[in-house]
Amino acid sequence: MAWRELEFRDLGAYHGAWLSVERLVRGGRPAGQDSTCGILSSAGTFLIVTLGWVFFRAKDLPESLYIIGQMFGAAHGKILFLRWHVGLAVVALIVALADEKFDWFERIMIAPGWAYGAAISLMLFCLELFGVFDEAIPFIYFQF
Repeated sequence: MAWRELEFRDLGAYHGAWLSVERLVRGGRPAGQDSTCGILSSAGTFLIVTLGWVFFRAKDLPESLYIIGQMFGAAHGKILFLRWHVGLAVVALIVALADEKFDWFERIMIAPGWAYGAAISLMLFCLELFGVFDEAIPFIYFQF
């Protein structure tokens, strides 16, 4: 089978195979334990899924390998994230970690309407900051 003939279901098999590997490695232990091992497995899962999506999106194997090389190599090109983008991402990480400890989001849902509306507005504003304004991006499933 040529690389171009791979279909979406084949990448489902990719994810299924990795899920099987995870279940074998985990054994009978429950998933989602808060430990260093849990953090490392989450990071590994993120890496595996991210690499899988490269193969899903690219049109052929050489392009996939080029993209992966650009992801992990020291390529000199256009900087995708500005310094304030990284700062905003760090703030989002801090908020997410604080929510794990203090359950802020659950409290906001039962807070007065103005607090809930302000939280939603702030969230939408932060999403808008990462928007792409200078070019049209076609819907990914139009390629099929």
